[in-house]
Amino acid sequence: MGKEKMKPGYKQMNKIMQYLVFCILLLLALFWLYPYIWVTIASFKNETDITGSGLLPSKPMTLGHYKFILTTASEIGRTPFGRAFFNSFFISSVVTVFVILIGGLAGYSLAKHEFPGREVLTNFIIFQMLFPTILFLVPVFLVIRGLHMIDTYQGMILPFVSSAWAVFLFYQFFKGIPNDLIESVRIDGGSELLIIFRIMFPLSKPIITIIGMFIFMQRWDEYLWYIILNKNNAFMPMTTVLAGYMKTYGENLGAQMAGVIFLTFPIIVLFIIFRNSFTRGITMTGLKG
Repeated sequence: MGKEKMKPGYKQMNKIMQYLVFCILLLLALFWLYPYIWVTIASFKNETDITGSGLLPSKPMTLGHYKFILTTASEIGRTPFGRAFFNSFFISSVVTVFVILIGGLAGYSLAKHEFPGREVLTNFIIFQMLFPTILFLVPVFLVIRGLHMIDTYQGMILPFVSSAWAVFLFYQFFKGIPNDLIESVRIDGGSELLIIFRIMFPLSKPIITIIGMFIFMQRWDEYLWYIILNKNNAFMPMTTVLAGYMKTYGENLGAQMAGVIFLTFPIIVLFIIFRNSFTRGITMTGLKG
């Protein structure tokens, strides 16, 4: 017997349900995005218009708040904004590259090589993920101070160049790659480095994207470690510089809103560029057992 045709009423009801679900999800998305939309619009409003009107401005919009942030730093003796942006980008990028490199090498070794204590080491790495970073703040600071890395890029980078979470994700992904593929490369004379950088890393692009974005965002938004370690204005990243703005000019709401946009805009750009790989990476990390 052929398939029974769907009744017209059922098809119409199904379409109505799809529209309803779409409308609910759209409303939820707007509700979630509304604070950021409000902050973005407020950053272009006149100071008196920020709290005195609704979402849309009642007076002509201005770029004055952005100009204020870009020019005020040097006037009050703090880090120039361009330097602070470079510091944040440099620190976040270097940490991200090292986390991916070290995580990939460690994950490959744990997943594809047999050696004494492998299971113990794997369990220890997973065990590390249970503890928040703040628990190790004081001992790490003492180590960095002992290495004379206060007020240096090295001190802001070195404690974060490896991540147990990154090692675990690479380990889980590499476990699913057939050993026959690796053995065929070894038979052809391929070295371990060739296997890692020409086969394993290219296959793990979605995982690299998900790790890279999360680590970059984590370092970009970091504040506590930077403010503890760094007193030299030349090395201050954006989070500490903008916090200094807010402390000095706390009543300037427009500058605060513009600072939020400056701090979040690079993350949004990265997400837009890598959103497809990001989605694939989320899916793959969720499916890998």
